[in-house]
Amino acid sequence: MATISIFQFKYATTISSAQRNFPGAEIDKICSLISDIMNRASGLIASVNGILAQKINDIWGLVDAGTHLNFKIFLSSNTNGLADLERKRLSAYCADHRIVTFEEISHSAVISMISADDRIAEAGTLDCIDLQKYERSDGDIRGVIANIDAGSFVRLICHDDLQTIKRHIFYDNIRGFLGIDGGYNKQIEASALADDSHLFWYLNNGITIIAKDFSHQPIRGSKIHLTDFQIVNGAQTSYSLFEAYKVDPVKVSSLVLLVKIFASSRTDVANSIAIATNSQARIGPRDLRANDAIQKKIEAVFLNSGILYERKKNQYSSKSDMAVFDSLKLGQAILAYHIREPHRARTSSDEIFSSRYYNEIFSDALDANYLVLIAKLFIAVSASREFTMEAIRAHGTVTRVDDFSAYSQWHMLFCISLLARRDQMLIPPESDFPKYIEEANAIVSKIAISNQSFSYYKFFRSPKAKELIQAEIGSGSAQLAFDIFS
Repeated sequence: MATISIFQFKYATTISSAQRNFPGAEIDKICSLISDIMNRASGLIASVNGILAQKINDIWGLVDAGTHLNFKIFLSSNTNGLADLERKRLSAYCADHRIVTFEEISHSAVISMISADDRIAEAGTLDCIDLQKYERSDGDIRGVIANIDAGSFVRLICHDDLQTIKRHIFYDNIRGFLGIDGGYNKQIEASALADDSHLFWYLNNGITIIAKDFSHQPIRGSKIHLTDFQIVNGAQTSYSLFEAYKVDPVKVSSLVLLVKIFASSRTDVANSIAIATNSQARIGPRDLRANDAIQKKIEAVFLNSGILYERKKNQYSSKSDMAVFDSLKLGQAILAYHIREPHRARTSSDEIFSSRYYNEIFSDALDANYLVLIAKLFIAVSASREFTMEAIRAHGTVTRVDDFSAYSQWHMLFCISLLARRDQMLIPPESDFPKYIEEANAIVSKIAISNQSFSYYKFFRSPKAKELIQAEIGSGSAQLAFDIFS
């Protein structure tokens, strides 16, 4: 599932104009745009600016790939909100199109978002499951751990309409929400809606809440009353449960959620809890490979070449005097250039450090200096691509000649790899990078223009683009052997 966020901002420069409502005409424009996107209206791409055209093509590429879409409209202004009639009209549109929702963000809400001192002191209640709770107290801090009805938790974090989240209750959460496609959010939502949803309690770490005070009674099925509370850990779970609740509120209300609640008037204690409960980061395959001998070897060779090789995430976050090249990017570059699988470099990055592909990509047989040149070539290709994208952003227009640039960096590497092998070398010398980049760009551009009826987002994720590049370079060169250096 992908969420397409559409933002509409309006700003009044005088007191009198600030008293007006958010302009209703903007509602028509937004609804018309969403409908045209969903219906793939002819002429839509030609009628919008280049940057928006790219985004629309990306959306259509997601649809072609079988991705389910949701549209979320955000209306923000320092004026009054929508007039009642306009709000009802937009609500009716969303009701007719179940994949569309909207949220109004007032000027005061924006101020609250950026100023912790102005945050709302929220109160609420949670429904306990039977007597499943445990409390302790230690002087200036006390806490309770309880099993909670997940439905009551969703109601706690939502506004009365159950359509939007109270963002201000996450101000003290140092991580915030990563998006429904980030982290484990998809898995959280899926486990909440699964047939064996009773496993949710066992698969989820639960929620941590800090409050100025809480109260409850030792009675079966009692409520926990919270005063001035903040959710400091569990933003991903919170938002994922909210999304699941919109799909099936009955099933979510049957879930059991583990909640830890702490009450203290000491600010330092509250901050310490917020930091400690967010310090247990996910360990991925890349992290587990960070200390491999080959990764340390690559790091040493790169350092001698003036590049910091980041075999661990954020390893060199405090240093900026040298170029930084991380192990994931190198794995993708090797896939595209040496193994000649540019589409896998784009679509299978999660598998680079898996047991299935790791030894193939980070092979001991590869010369470390060769890997340095691959990294430098990627940096040069990326710089060329960024120059094109900056021109697009600066002028707000894009031609079909340049449109492919956002998606073709791995195919550019693949193309240069074939050109180098055509010229009987593993990789061009660094001084020749510009010449090869220019030739590769001409080839990829020609192929992209010939296939502009396709979404470039989808086109460069399929093997077809690779095959066409290979055929273009091989045409008229019957003696070209693609495996000469394999």
